[in-house]
Amino acid sequence: MKFLVILISTFSIAHADWIDLFDGKTTKGWFPRQKAITFEAKNGELHLLSETNVWVTTEVKLADFEAELEVFLPDEPHFNSGFAFRCQSEKTKPVGYQIEIDRIRPGALYGIGLGGWLSKEKGILNKNDWNHFRVVAVGDSIQTWVNGKSVSKIHDKKQLEGYFGIQHHGKGGTVRFRKLRLRPLIKKKS
Repeated sequence: MKFLVILISTFSIAHADWIDLFDGKTTKGWFPRQKAITFEAKNGELHLLSETNVWVTTEVKLADFEAELEVFLPDEPHFNSGFAFRCQSEKTKPVGYQIEIDRIRPGALYGIGLGGWLSKEKGILNKNDWNHFRVVAVGDSIQTWVNGKSVSKIHDKKQLEGYFGIQHHGKGGTVRFRKLRLRPLIKKKS
């Protein structure tokens, strides 16, 4: 079991229990914002296929959190997906942050409706295998990891709370997600 310890000025961070965003059997709790060709639960995975940029979001909203998920990308050289967080907007496209899940900049941070690229560092993907993505957001600090290696760390306070989502950018095959979970992080006085 991993334990998370973060010190921020005069606060320490405690974590709550993990919350599964996917029950492994159904798409319950996930809502496509545009029409997808396929969005289904299959073999303990969420499968998403689209010909256009599509977001599928949850109603779960958090400010400070740790989230992790595993993703299997289709074998397409320019495939693009993402995991969104701290999102607002009831329109088709979320406004918030996104960890890139693609072959060009895996683990980089993008501000959806918040100014574009926030970091362009990139992690290393396992080809034709599952890849583990992790995000920790506390206050204005956001950090990402890909397959256990730190990729991006930024400070940005344009949006400090919101819902979560997954994306298919519209090119390539089916992207598969599993083990999507998060846990709230709670600031405590030191």
